[in-house]
Amino acid sequence: MSDNHQFHMRPVRDRRPLSVQVYDRLVGALRKQGRPGDAIPPEIELSAELGVSRTVLREALRLLEEDGVIERGVDPRRRQLAAPSARPPSFNAPLEEMLHAARPLTVKIIRTEPIAPTSWSRALLELPDDHGDLICRESLFLFGDEPVVSALEIVSASDTSIPLHLTELEASSGQTLLSALGPQFRSKCVPTVWRIAAGSASTSRTGFSRMRSDQHLTSLTTVLSRRGKPVFLAKHLLRLDIVALSVGEPSNGTDPSLLESP
Repeated sequence: MSDNHQFHMRPVRDRRPLSVQVYDRLVGALRKQGRPGDAIPPEIELSAELGVSRTVLREALRLLEEDGVIERGVDPRRRQLAAPSARPPSFNAPLEEMLHAARPLTVKIIRTEPIAPTSWSRALLELPDDHGDLICRESLFLFGDEPVVSALEIVSASDTSIPLHLTELEASSGQTLLSALGPQFRSKCVPTVWRIAAGSASTSRTGFSRMRSDQHLTSLTTVLSRRGKPVFLAKHLLRLDIVALSVGEPSNGTDPSLLESP
């Protein structure tokens, strides 16, 4: 194990919660620059390099330990980069973590905007008839230049746990909405709907409006709930001839076969 491995990171600067920014910055640096077993620099060194307090840093490190990115070394006072886990992501993980392809996929944000509820979103999110706007993000996953996954994600604009910056397209460029919401949001959610079905060959989704007859889409509808209340809705269209979808047990240990629509 290397005790003197150096990780280089820029200070955090956007408007997301600081612990989420630190989490993302550390994940990127550790996975690009580190190897399993490399020691994580001391807290005082990391907090100075990232320009945040040690309290914020400790919260990010706690989340990294929970997600299996880092672990305690032989000396429990030291942390090190964990070996990659063979366990697939949970059912409340962002789509970026569930998808696998022969080469890396890129994510393009098509739109992030307020929308009025429809009967479909109102039913799955259990909204009253007079509910206000929702926030919708549409993202496109590309395999080279070829569209292979379309992600449509929806949350309530009145939910106080949703950061206001998510209404801005540039704020989280290259991330699906669930990824941009961060690990703290996801850790408090459990899946209550996770449904796969054959997708329609006719769709207005960007990138899929001119499908060939030999190309088929699979539809994945998901709902995440917090304290029994639905807070996140998504409907994804996937080309499973190009990408693979890998998931494990839900974070609360629920049997996936018992997940049903409301």
